[in-house]
Amino acid sequence: MTDELIRQVTINCAERGLLLLRVRDEIRMTIAAYQTLYESSVAFGMRKALMAEQGKSDMEQLIKSLEAEKKDLEKQVMDLKAKCDAIEKREAERRLLDEKKHNEEQQALKKTNQQLKAQLEGIIAPAKK
Repeated sequence: MTDELIRQVTINCAERGLLLLRVRDEIRMTIAAYQTLYESSVAFGMRKALMAEQGKSDMEQLIKSLEAEKKDLEKQVMDLKAKCDAIEKREAERRLLDEKKHNEEQQALKKTNQQLKAQLEGIIAPAKK
């Protein structure tokens, strides 16, 4: 329909007809450019959506592996705390035994000292009389 109008205008005035042809061609090129731009933007959007989906699944896998690692580390912490508590308990018991042994040795030495002192006084006292 526009071609027919352009043809009729060209018959009446050649310059106007040529200008209308140029306008029609410019409009067609502009529409084609917009169509290409639209198609490439849709393709770009699809690529970005797919990349986001891929990134999301990668992140979910990373989260799962990090949570598993966290769980393992928490278990190690619990095991090490239990070991530490057991060592502290064992060392406290050993310290008590060492203190008891030391006190018994000290008492034995005091008793021996008292006995030796009594013997020495017994030896010295008759000598003074």
